[in-house]
Amino acid sequence: MKNEEFIQRRLLEESQKLLEAQFYFPVFFLVSQGIETLGSFLDKKPLAAKRQSKKRFHLAVKELFPEVYLDLTENDWLYKQLRCTMSHMCSPGGFVVLETKTTSKNQHLQRLASKRIFIIEDLVADFQQACIHVVQGLESGVIKQKAMAFSEIQNHKL
Repeated sequence: MKNEEFIQRRLLEESQKLLEAQFYFPVFFLVSQGIETLGSFLDKKPLAAKRQSKKRFHLAVKELFPEVYLDLTENDWLYKQLRCTMSHMCSPGGFVVLETKTTSKNQHLQRLASKRIFIIEDLVADFQQACIHVVQGLESGVIKQKAMAFSEIQNHKL
């Protein structure tokens, strides 16, 4: 399977389905990990390279996300509050407030005291745009294909 097919199926389609089903924490989790995954396509190392998560996360934010996200990378704030806490605790960090467009009166990434508001629909839209950018780069050859293992869930009857 080509890298762009993986991104299309696993990151784009699944993030959209989770969002539509209003599974907000699972989609937040997928995005938090998916940012690092997108960064892995941008560097020159193999996808399975060790000790690259922070570098790849920051690379993806810098290269693929709107500029406003760069402010959040200072002192690894976004990496720690988004990626690490979701990965290790299945919960956003204590300085992240997760809201939806329908219930929030706030703006995406707005500062509220010592916290940041994340509007899940806006975060997913920015993530999906990042995915599309990588897919286009892979299809045009600007981003090189990388060897990867990919498997689907098999539906076997016993």
